Amino acid sequence: MKVIGIEIDKKRAVCFALEQDSQGTYINLTGEFKYLDIKEDQDNKEIKNFQSTIHAFFNTINPDAIAIISRQTKGRFSSSTFSFKLEGLIQCYEKTDVEFVSPRTLSAYYKKNALTVPFDHGYQENAVKLANYLLDR
Repeated sequence: MKVIGIEIDKKRAVCFALEQDSQGTYINLTGEFKYLDIKEDQDNKEIKNFQSTIHAFFNTINPDAIAIISRQTKGRFSSSTFSFKLEGLIQCYEKTDVEFVSPRTLSAYYKKNALTVPFDHGYQENAVKLANYLLDR
């Protein structure tokens, strides 16, 4: 099974693609694609480029599941409207449904389970946790 975990952080989408082989070994499929960001959300070219680039990444992985860590829509710690635009562009992917997993779900899962998937950069941690969760549930 192949999965992609995504954390949207401000103006970037951090992606981590993971596969588990028949022996239970985790294989990082992310390659050089670590994150994708947008500097100007009102630049149509940049928005279209974001969507085509991230969907092309999805196509190379051919995932069985894609998930985004959900974010608060209201209140003091609510996410920026810009981040919801990125979320919508990701959800437009037609080959696999995109689901949402709450941070509370991940937190509860990792209180009982250890993260055993190695990753290269600290900013990938939440996306890695999500991908690992998708494979283990």
